[in-house]
Amino acid sequence: MNYDRVKLLIAVFIIGFVVLAGRLVYLQIIKGGYYREISERNHIRIVVSNAPRGKIYDRNGILLAYDEPVFQLYTYPYMVKKRLPELEKNLEKLISIKLDEETVKKIKKGYANKVVLQKKLSEEQVRSFINNWQFFDGIFLEVQPRRVYTEYARYMPHLLGYVGYPSKKELEENPDITPDTLIGKSGVEKIYDRYLRGKHGVKAVMVDARGRIVKTLWEKQPQRGNDIYLTVDARVQKTVFEAFEESGQRSGAVIVADPYTYDIIALLSYPVYDIQKFSDGLTKDEWNKLIKNKYKPLFNKALYGIYPPGSIFKITVALAALQEGVVAPYQKLFSGAEFSIGKWVYRNWDPRGCGKINVMQALEMSCDTYFYQVGIDLGADKISFYARLFGLGEKLNPEIEKRASRIPDPEWKAQHIGEPWYLGDTVNYSIGQGFLAITPFDSIKIVLPVVNGGKVMKPRLLKAHFDMEKKRFEETKVQQIRKLPIKSFFYRVIKKGLYDVVYGEKGTAKLLSLAPVKNAGKTGTAQVFRHKKRKQKIEKWYLQNHAWFVDFVPYKKPRYVISVFVEHGIGGSKTAVPITKSIIEKLHEKGILNEIR
Repeated sequence: MNYDRVKLLIAVFIIGFVVLAGRLVYLQIIKGGYYREISERNHIRIVVSNAPRGKIYDRNGILLAYDEPVFQLYTYPYMVKKRLPELEKNLEKLISIKLDEETVKKIKKGYANKVVLQKKLSEEQVRSFINNWQFFDGIFLEVQPRRVYTEYARYMPHLLGYVGYPSKKELEENPDITPDTLIGKSGVEKIYDRYLRGKHGVKAVMVDARGRIVKTLWEKQPQRGNDIYLTVDARVQKTVFEAFEESGQRSGAVIVADPYTYDIIALLSYPVYDIQKFSDGLTKDEWNKLIKNKYKPLFNKALYGIYPPGSIFKITVALAALQEGVVAPYQKLFSGAEFSIGKWVYRNWDPRGCGKINVMQALEMSCDTYFYQVGIDLGADKISFYARLFGLGEKLNPEIEKRASRIPDPEWKAQHIGEPWYLGDTVNYSIGQGFLAITPFDSIKIVLPVVNGGKVMKPRLLKAHFDMEKKRFEETKVQQIRKLPIKSFFYRVIKKGLYDVVYGEKGTAKLLSLAPVKNAGKTGTAQVFRHKKRKQKIEKWYLQNHAWFVDFVPYKKPRYVISVFVEHGIGGSKTAVPITKSIIEKLHEKGILNEIR
């Protein structure tokens, strides 16, 4: 019985093997050529399409950036690298496209990764490609969004930033993006990429050996990104750019803010670069020219530059001294041409000295020897305490502020330099020199609480965004971080001193008294190179002093706080003040200063 079962199983196994073998012979030998041809002729390819990014508008609805659809050519290296010389010849002859060295290198070394051959094709090039498709096996045509920056955007490249394809690290950190996804690389495009970037589309298509789509198997449509509205006023940004450009100064930064909300109205880093060219792709020569420019057009000086603030820091020291009772508002101190600590002599910028003056006159004249005395009585720790209280050295909005100012104290010096803190360090500190260094963005924090009555606000760059899914606007709230523990009367004292800087008999910014609108502010000259003699002439640009001016305008009901920084600009009165005057005049001429909020 068992023997018969074994024979039956063996028979079934033999029959099954014969049937299977016959089927394999049929498929691989008899019909092999047919199926091979089908396989070669048709491939399934997953095609990812970028979603259009959201538009960027200024606070008044002026369009700054948007996407437009463009045709681009791409390939997969494994499909063309064996025929690369022939394809190069056909591309140049038939479509007028010459592959650059980098692209050729990618094709020769690559295998599966997509390589873009030409980003933006003209209508004629698209027509020529379609009419001569038989010469371009393995090269494909697709529609992709291209970022377009408007005329107003040209005045704010550092602020807006640019888009590009993700790096390997960015791909690893974000599973929602693909190698073909355009993402924000810097500026607003990067900071608010989570709003601007949409959801990419994807579809599975069957294509023949020449890359032509035979059939779409399934598809998921891309979802457009959200539009955003910045706090920036494009008209003010353009005005600021024009004023700096016309001044003839070579490098610097300007920030304009609302003193009550800390809305960023304008943010300029100068010189600028061509944002559209940068986004579309620079040639090797264009790139080399940018990176070799000694005025660093690619470097965002407003947010990343760090410089000694000079005398604009006296505003903070003056308020600290008043609040701590080191001086009274009308108390006068004799402030001569020099101040000595042992054998060390510290000079006043004006060799005539200042005489017997109070805190308002000290601000008006920017008297160094007055602040030397006040600074020593306050002490380095107290100066640092109040500087930090104002927000200096603190990233009040880490999304925007990427570099913190350096606020020194004895502990900092011991840790970073390995030396004790000397009285001479406090002397320098009290006039915004020594180890102190701030970003131009932080300079606004010095004057903003003086204007708004002691409120430290969170900087706001995003006014609102339009949520595409919810179909509604979502506004970014104005936020107060803290209120300074300073008597309100002391703000009025400081404002009077800043008014006299412009309108006082011995003011250091008297040129601004000619502006059509009442304003107030403080000059600053930060030493870069120690002079052996007074008024020593320095020829080399990079050794010249830095120039500052911080201002608020109009004086009685301030609309804007303005900070002008001129890198190696010699002196605040000489270069930063004239630029500020030009900005105020232009804003007045355009009627912007008188607009109803």
